[in-house]
Amino acid sequence: MPITTQTPRVSSDPLLDAVESVVAEQARIDVAKLRAVLAWAAAHTTTDADYISDALAEPGLEVAGPGAPVVHEWAALDLAAVMGVSTDSGLRYLGHALELRHRLPRLFTRVDAGEVPVWRAFRVAEHTVILSKVGAAFVDQALAPFAHDLSLAQIERTTTAAIARFDPAEAERRRVEAAERRGVDIRLNGPDVPINGTVEIAATLDAADAIDLEAALKAGAQQLADLGSTETLDVRRSQALGEMARAQLALDLDTDSGRGVTLYAHLDGGDVAVLDNTQTPVLVEQIKQWCADAGTRVTVRPVVDLNIEKSSDDYRPSPAVAGHVMLRDRHCVFPRCTRRRVDLDHIHPHEAGGPTSTSNLAPLCRRHHRAKTHSRWRYRMLEPGLYEWTSPTGRIHHVDRRRRP
Repeated sequence: MPITTQTPRVSSDPLLDAVESVVAEQARIDVAKLRAVLAWAAAHTTTDADYISDALAEPGLEVAGPGAPVVHEWAALDLAAVMGVSTDSGLRYLGHALELRHRLPRLFTRVDAGEVPVWRAFRVAEHTVILSKVGAAFVDQALAPFAHDLSLAQIERTTTAAIARFDPAEAERRRVEAAERRGVDIRLNGPDVPINGTVEIAATLDAADAIDLEAALKAGAQQLADLGSTETLDVRRSQALGEMARAQLALDLDTDSGRGVTLYAHLDGGDVAVLDNTQTPVLVEQIKQWCADAGTRVTVRPVVDLNIEKSSDDYRPSPAVAGHVMLRDRHCVFPRCTRRRVDLDHIHPHEAGGPTSTSNLAPLCRRHHRAKTHSRWRYRMLEPGLYEWTSPTGRIHHVDRRRRP
């Protein structure tokens, strides 16, 4: 078979050459980062066979598939913070790295040699983490030779084939798990919520429910058109969904129909306000429109001054104290964590005399609450909304939730 070679030539665009050079350097940095994280993981694995039985301490984490090393949880939080990412993102990277190194050796060899980008190999690792050892080996052998040019569809087909061939019970488990992952995410606090008052919604539904919802939206959009709406089809579908929500609220005979959501808006007399629910700017005209919509109830409440300390006599904070803390901090105050399902933690322990006050309370998600309670992670409030965390290795991380002008 004849061998085809490409004759090198001098580029006529030095600026494009510069871009190419940076891309190549970034690829080398990605491999170096992968090697560094794997070296860290090798020094922070645990052989404690009983770590799963201790629900409070849980010193070990299984972040990759069967056979991959188990790493120390509290140390992994430190790794994520040093990487400059959230705990979830750091654990995801660590899991993919361990999956690649220990369960996909053929693919790892190509990555380590610079033949396959790290991000592309991680896409494979993301799919094989649920496979048995033999299933992962099957995928590794099938995909490693072609990993430099794989599509997501090819990865999914090969992974599905491995599950069906080596672990039919896992196929059924995935079906059940998929059903349990059904949910609706209304992204009121998303960073991309624009100033124009719209919010994105993401949902995973049972197929039958999705078909019914599609039919209802189609009918609702058509009804709005029949009533004279000149909006586009997409806009009418979104309006139909809102009408469905208000109709559902009206079914409760013990409540008034219409909007019943509390909006916290900070106005200073200008044309733009800050909507505390989403932490985004919103036009005052948009607030006026919301208030003017038929069926909307408007309630004016006293302004919450976040500079005035509030306290409770008991261990459990009063609604006013809890509301103050959540308005100030909004979500978990661990470095780069954005979870909103939180506990209100006494920074200085209540049993040691710490007051139940806004200056001694902060929201922590369950994972980071456990880290503060059961490990050497420590933090303090420097001023309202400004926190200083000290990791088990002595690194300092600052979290700033203070209000911006």
